[in-house]
Order: sequence, then C-alpha cells, then structure tokens
Amino acid sequence: MAVFTLTACDTQTETRELSALPESTVELKTVPAEEQGSMSPAPIIENKSYLFDVSNHSIEELEALLVRAEEVSQTHPKDFEDLEIVMIIHGPDIDFFTNQKYEENRKLIDLAARLDAYDVIDMKVCEQTMSMRGVARDDIPQFIESVPYAPTEIKQRLTGGYINL
Repeated sequence: MAVFTLTACDTQTETRELSALPESTVELKTVPAEEQGSMSPAPIIENKSYLFDVSNHSIEELEALLVRAEEVSQTHPKDFEDLEIVMIIHGPDIDFFTNQKYEENRKLIDLAARLDAYDVIDMKVCEQTMSMRGVARDDIPQFIESVPYAPTEIKQRLTGGYINL
C-alpha cells in the first residue's frame, strides 16, 4: 500500500494512503530528476503583506535575514512586485542602526538602506524604545521611518492582514 505526505510551511503535515483516494484522482508518473525543475510551476504567493518583529537579535542574525531577503528579491523579482515586507526594529537592536555605530555596522546598515531604497523591505523604528535607550531621531539613518510605539504598530499590522515572520 503506497503512502504520500504533503507538507506546508514546515508546520502542517498530512499523510494519506493512496487507497483512501478515489482511483480517478491518483495519477502516478515517473519524471527524471533533471526534468522536475522545469515542470514545477512558479510558487504562488497568496498573502502579500509580511512583518518582521525585530527585537533581541544578534547582528549576525539581522545580516543573515537581510542577505536572504536580497537574494530572494534578486532571484524572483516578479514575486516581489506586489509584496510588502515591513521590518519594525525595537529593543536593543536599535543600537545596531545608530549613526555612532555606522563604521562598526556599515555592512548591515548599507544593506538595509539598499533593500529599503529598492522597496524590498520597509524599515521602521520604535520612537518609545529610542527614547528609553537615549537614542535621538537624528541618530538613526533617514531611510528608517519611525513609529510611535512598536507593539501598537505590530498589532495594527497583524489585524490588517500582515503575517508575522
């Protein structure tokens, strides 16, 4: 008896025996590995609004996230045309983006600026956290927009249909 498994988003798995399906819905076909890539349709992205809640990460984690976003945007540019990705920075992560840390974090800040300029990611920073950390608005690069309070902004975006990543 054959079994197949469907996996979606690494969190949902469904396993069924082929005999449980009507025979007319099951078609088995052997395809050489080299042909499989050309036969797969392009992925369909149904939701177009995503949110990154950025707090308490290492600089390496942030760089990896931004590098991956850049790679995906370059390899699948059409998929990014209608996509809206918002990154809201709050907590100690704000310190990585201050003008005082620019020389030390040049790679991260320049990559973030490039992704924001090309509309890959819309960067936001929490004014309340900046105030608590003693960071003035002038200490944050101009490409990063500010929001009054990150938790409120996050809640509004999530109720507005954004998916938290």
